[in-house]
Amino acid sequence: MPTELVELIAAPALSTAPGRLETSLPFQLGRTHRLLRAAWESRIADLRLSGPQASVVRAVADEPGVGLRELARRLRTDPMNAKRIADTLESEGFLASCDDPADRRRRVLGPTEPGRVLAAELERRAREWNGEVESIVGHADTEMLRTILRRIDAAIGALPEPVRTNSGRPSRPLPPTR
Repeated sequence: MPTELVELIAAPALSTAPGRLETSLPFQLGRTHRLLRAAWESRIADLRLSGPQASVVRAVADEPGVGLRELARRLRTDPMNAKRIADTLESEGFLASCDDPADRRRRVLGPTEPGRVLAAELERRAREWNGEVESIVGHADTEMLRTILRRIDAAIGALPEPVRTNSGRPSRPLPPTR
């Protein structure tokens, strides 16, 4: 094994401070989100839906007549992603869309009868899944976590949007090096 590689492997970790990847709160939240999403998707696998598709079905059933931009904003996704998911669900017969009579530029969505049945089943399974998660954490901590997550959402949502380059990547300057 080359000496440089041995030295790299043997080098101590840079830090155990909160900035370290595994102890970083954003990293932990992201990792937990991925675990929760995978577990949720395993609970709806027989319905042949992804987690985002299930979210769109439920959101449209909760608010028939919602426009694509409002749906994207509610789900915190980009409008093109919401459109792709809605188009797929429409082609599968779970959603219907039409132009808004008040504004022809706006496309509104509603559940079909099979979509309403699917939304009810998703709601039932979501209640069960929420109960399972709450049994792990406990009711009081679940409520505290909801409160904290709402505060984080509000604070992050209030930050200015990064300027995007032609590649779509944020063009925020890199932090200074020490």
